[in-house]
Amino acid sequence: MKLVIINNILSMGALGGAIFNGTTENGSNHRFVASHKAMPRAPISGEVWQIEGVQRQHPEYGLQVMVQKALLQRPSGRLIIATIAKSGNFPGIGDTRARQLWDRFGEDLYPLLDAGQPEPFVEVIGEHLAQVLVEGWELIAIESAVYAWLDRHGAPLWLTRKLIDIYGHEVVEKLEENPYRLLAFTNWVTADTLGRSMGIVPDDDRRLVAAADAFVYQRLQFAHTFADFFLFKNGLKKLLGCDDDTAQKAISLALEESSLVEAGEGLQGIGAASMERYIASHVHAMLAGEFEAHQLSIRMKPRDEFLQKFFVKFSELHGFKLNHEQEEAVGLALTSPVGLICGGAGVGKTTVLRAIMEAAEPLAAHIHMMALSGRAARRMTEATGRPAMTIASFLTSVDAGLIDLTSDPTIAVDEASMLDLPTTYRLLRRLEPGCKLLLLGDPGQLPPIGFGIVYHALVENDRIPKVELTEIHRQAAHTGIPQISRAIRAGIVPELKPYHGKGIGVSFIDAPRQDIPDVVLDVVHELGGIWASQVISPLKSGNAGTRSINNLFQGLLSLGRERYHGFSVGEPVIWLKNNYELGLMNGSLGVVKAIETDGLRVLWDEGEIVIKEKDMEHMDLAYAITVHKAQGSQWERVVVPLFQSRLLDRTLLYTAITRAQTQVVLVGDRNAFERAIVEPSNASQRETAMVMHLD
Repeated sequence: MKLVIINNILSMGALGGAIFNGTTENGSNHRFVASHKAMPRAPISGEVWQIEGVQRQHPEYGLQVMVQKALLQRPSGRLIIATIAKSGNFPGIGDTRARQLWDRFGEDLYPLLDAGQPEPFVEVIGEHLAQVLVEGWELIAIESAVYAWLDRHGAPLWLTRKLIDIYGHEVVEKLEENPYRLLAFTNWVTADTLGRSMGIVPDDDRRLVAAADAFVYQRLQFAHTFADFFLFKNGLKKLLGCDDDTAQKAISLALEESSLVEAGEGLQGIGAASMERYIASHVHAMLAGEFEAHQLSIRMKPRDEFLQKFFVKFSELHGFKLNHEQEEAVGLALTSPVGLICGGAGVGKTTVLRAIMEAAEPLAAHIHMMALSGRAARRMTEATGRPAMTIASFLTSVDAGLIDLTSDPTIAVDEASMLDLPTTYRLLRRLEPGCKLLLLGDPGQLPPIGFGIVYHALVENDRIPKVELTEIHRQAAHTGIPQISRAIRAGIVPELKPYHGKGIGVSFIDAPRQDIPDVVLDVVHELGGIWASQVISPLKSGNAGTRSINNLFQGLLSLGRERYHGFSVGEPVIWLKNNYELGLMNGSLGVVKAIETDGLRVLWDEGEIVIKEKDMEHMDLAYAITVHKAQGSQWERVVVPLFQSRLLDRTLLYTAITRAQTQVVLVGDRNAFERAIVEPSNASQRETAMVMHLD
């Protein structure tokens, strides 16, 4: 391995790694190519790395070093000049000042920097830059030490930055004290391998407690927040390779340390349990009148005579009359501190929302409308003529002081079935006394992408006021989609008509799995192209999953276009992770508008945002998206490839079909379709303690 000082970066990978120029200790210059596996993060100009690699001849770029392993190092000797001048950790200290420091202190510069005191350097570069110097050196020293420690113990080097962000300069000390702290960043096998290599014995308390935490994390990955005692104990026995007594000891220790809590006949991790308990207690406090504003509200309370006059006026203005259920829903929204409005496709939830907004205005009742996805928020705006926003934007605006919650507003969330536990918790934590909560959604849809389940649990609780809309509107009924979706929701296999091109309703095309992508491509073309319909698939993987279909469409539709990290201008894209800083939520959809010098400019439903190179791992093509990601969105026409998988159930089918306003085309295995409808849904098998806490 050779020490290399980084001269300049030619290209950076989205997951890490880079192509860069560097100079070795003996002064020879090379071009280096490092994957994210060899170099967990892109280097910075001026840094010193210890690099192991092999030289390969490239037909265009000539001789270059293919990096096999790279470790960040503290510089030594005169290399510190370039490190200080170029690395970016020392703003304001350029080449001249760096040389002055070397000329003044020479090799003594290193122990002086390690001491962490700026005073020795003040006479050379001034008080401010002296402080910059020691702080920048501490960052380099910490990171290189953590790299060395992780490498020595065979742990993944990509953990370095995450560990430093959490533990700062105490990283190595914290890991030496308890290597199972790595569990917060990686899996059980990695953490346990490291712990055992450091001499931790099988029944060490640290290992037992860590195993309990690891099982909680495993459950969260499958969206569960609860496990009964028998399941939990068996899970620990598999992780630890132990007997019943040791597994019970692990549970007892975790309970003592409060990383586990008991819930009924089972156990929960403290994080999920705390959030579920908070939501339950907060909802009950609001219903009991214990969450009133400190000052008297000036807002009018609607009386029966006001509502009756409003309903007449609404009918005259819009040319149709609200049915009894819809009128009841409007009254609930305006009077109850917590209210649920639920119903399937075509029952007029958006009409109710528009009526609520119009009725609220003469009452001086302010309502903040929001949804998890940008597309769902935009539909709220289109339906009501009033502004709506994403939950992420709402939370950001509240934190920035741009939204006042002290005037007794109502927080109205559409597509509430998509609310996972952490998002609901964040939302309720922001509410001020006097705030009211209105959740609109469809409990027949898939549970949220994230862990936990809230809206479905609230609907099950009889103490929480709710109105269920059941009457299908004539305008929606003529497509046949609400009737088909209702049958699927009830576990009844509907009769579907054959596909005859562009039209209305739900049709089925039988196709063997290997032919599904080509049939989907033909159907999308017949329906008017990628902007006239949306492909939604149960899975990412497989020949009929989103990855294969995306690759098929991209190969045909973006042929010859410039690509930047796999994306071309004009392509549909989807965001894959909640990011409150960017204002993007898991499932946000957009289109690439331009390639910038530092990323891609994308027009999202939430607005135009430049996605930096480092964030592109959280973005994917969206010619086809999963049904889970499609929640909260609607399109005129939807094409759904269907094939046997463990995820295919009635809630997934119901959600997929109700994404369409006019036409649904199902393509694939009819037997898998029918079997999914009649068997119990996966949604009913998500294990949480939310219902228990609400009781």
